[in-house]
Amino acid sequence: MRLLIALLLLVNALLLAMTAGLLPRPSPEAARAAAEQPLRPDRLQILAAVPGHDATNLPPRTDQNPPSAEGKADGDAPPAPPPASPESASPAAEPAPAAATADPPPPKPTVAAATSPRPPLACLRVSDIDPKILPALKELPRGLPGVQVQERQSEKPSSWRVVLPSQGSAAAANRRLENLHQAGVDDAFVIRDAGPLKWGISLGLFRSQESAEKRLAELRQKNVNGAQIVARTTSVAELTYLCPSDVAGDLRRRIQARFPQVSVNTCRP
Repeated sequence: MRLLIALLLLVNALLLAMTAGLLPRPSPEAARAAAEQPLRPDRLQILAAVPGHDATNLPPRTDQNPPSAEGKADGDAPPAPPPASPESASPAAEPAPAAATADPPPPKPTVAAATSPRPPLACLRVSDIDPKILPALKELPRGLPGVQVQERQSEKPSSWRVVLPSQGSAAAANRRLENLHQAGVDDAFVIRDAGPLKWGISLGLFRSQESAEKRLAELRQKNVNGAQIVARTTSVAELTYLCPSDVAGDLRRRIQARFPQVSVNTCRP
């Protein structure tokens, strides 16, 4: 009990001495040095990282030994923050623009559409057309679906003539004509029209080649030599109609109703 009372008296005496300034007080520099003691590696402990937790988002660590009020009163400024690195000072990279949306590819044709057969075509042909009715025959299919008209011009023999070639002059032609009369050939005359047969002698005009060849044989029996057959041609038109098979019947009826004298024949498309 006495020892406890003695200790209390000693503590009170020390407090009184410090209050009166009899004992030295620690300087602010000594307090700052104590706060800035270097870290001791033997006292550090590495904690296991918590899964899913970002260590960069931890709140800043507070100093366990903040400077005393007396140090702040002496005008010591807090240490300046470290300068930012160029990487941290650079602005955040802008997000790349979204790629332009490409146009959707065209739809592929279905197998049924690609393999569906076309309707068969029919072919009708009209030959030896009189030039007077040719325009009307070309306009006749108007209104019928899918009709194609093809025109072809050609030369066709219309008659055959048995002649003697040109004699070169009117006098020579007359002398040869007189010789023919003496041989019993009466139906002959001199050709006076301009052309390659001028001053030739006509020995007959026939509608068929067989008749012309028969006349030529008769002249040879009468010792008339040098005669020949020359075909006379005229320009004729031919129309071919290509159309769907279900339209061919209507087209044929139209042609025969309008031009009954025309012969309509089938052909290969």
